[in-house]
Amino acid sequence: MESIEKRLKKVLIEYGIERSLISNSSDYYFDLNLDILDLMGLANNIKKEFLISIPDNEVLRMERISDTIFFLENRISLSN
Repeated sequence: MESIEKRLKKVLIEYGIERSLISNSSDYYFDLNLDILDLMGLANNIKKEFLISIPDNEVLRMERISDTIFFLENRISLSN
């Protein structure tokens, strides 16, 4: 099974983020130039890929890719 990190990076690339800009420390706002609407749209794609729900307040807390990975690891481990 593909790792959470690889699956998330695939979603980011499909969303239109350049592969070279993607690292765990990338900040959605400053490094990737996303705004809150972009982040909400990206969250919808993440929800579809991982078949989970992400409350809006959790999306707002995600500033870096590592934050999203941490959230996904915790959410997926809770559902297993």
